[in-house]
Amino acid sequence: MKIVSFVGETFSSFNDAYYTKPTSAAFLQDAIGRDNVFVCSPSVKVVDKPTNFSTEVSASKFHSFPAYKSTKDFALKSLLKKGYLKSYQNAADEVISNHKGAYFWIRTPSIGSIVFGLQALKAGEKVLHHMCADASNTWRDNKYSLPEKVFGFLLSRYIRFKLSQICSNKNTINLCTGDSLEKFSKKYAPNSTYQFVDLMVKKPSENYISTPASNTLKLLFIGRVVEDKGIYDLISSVSKLKSKVELTVIGDGPDLESAKQLSSRLNVSSNVFFKGQLPHSQLPQYLEATDLVVVPSNNYYEGFPRVIMEAWAYKKPVIVSDVGGVKAFVKHGVNGLIFKQGDKAGLLYSIQLLLDDKTLLALLTKGAESMKSLSNQQYWIEQALNIIEDDNEA
Repeated sequence: MKIVSFVGETFSSFNDAYYTKPTSAAFLQDAIGRDNVFVCSPSVKVVDKPTNFSTEVSASKFHSFPAYKSTKDFALKSLLKKGYLKSYQNAADEVISNHKGAYFWIRTPSIGSIVFGLQALKAGEKVLHHMCADASNTWRDNKYSLPEKVFGFLLSRYIRFKLSQICSNKNTINLCTGDSLEKFSKKYAPNSTYQFVDLMVKKPSENYISTPASNTLKLLFIGRVVEDKGIYDLISSVSKLKSKVELTVIGDGPDLESAKQLSSRLNVSSNVFFKGQLPHSQLPQYLEATDLVVVPSNNYYEGFPRVIMEAWAYKKPVIVSDVGGVKAFVKHGVNGLIFKQGDKAGLLYSIQLLLDDKTLLALLTKGAESMKSLSNQQYWIEQALNIIEDDNEA
């Protein structure tokens, strides 16, 4: 089996390899072997070898595509720059022609992936369509001006239309992360839509023992450090609980320095620890040492954050906001707590509740442990391979 994957993240090119953060390309490499995975994505050359990467692709397996900053940037270039979209389609056509008969993996709603997937379907090829986020309501974000919201709304409707074309095509297998995306896909392809998480966490060793809770509640945030991931709200909650909690933040992003400054202003620098971006192989030590993983996103694009299952793999319950498709697996009061999106008081209450009620924390920990059978990479590798095998036999 050969899979050509368009993942969308910008890779750093150094010598004869390309590097970036965790991606579905790394998942596919683990699933079918590095020699069988080709990657298409934007790239930039760097003078020093990157550190803390989780995806590495050899130059012979990589097809570089033009970079774009965002969906808005891609759309404006397509509208205003003559030949931009056509050149992107031509680049896709060339790759597809060189890999006839392969499976073509796309990760939407990345606009580059949508264009690539449509070209693959046009060529009559099989497409593995991983829907990992929802772009239909991102225009609602308060950071956008009214003209931007109008443009964003129209663009989101166009993207939904293109996604419906991909979902409904007879050559598409739809792999949906979260219940909201699964619901969308099933409207167009009820018989070729499946729940799927491109999980990177490996199954912990059998002798792994969960760290017992202490008087200080240890919280862990893993993800992109940006305001709409709820990091400011989480730091604010820590400031109200002071010495009762500790927060470790793993990740990088445009708001990292602002988050550090907020921590300092709120006098919780001794309770909030920023570790930066780490390779996936280093996450287990932090997952083992925490009591809870917190996913306080207040954006409109989440699918099902992978970090939830990463927490469950280490028997850790979660506190999550009710965004995207979290309810596909998170059950309130069973394996985690769910609070209303953007509800700062709800986030604080959830943390305070588990500080005060150790019986409930123990119950949620037991519920998290019950999810461990599907909270490891091998489970989802087997799911994906079985789906592809069934498609081949159909």
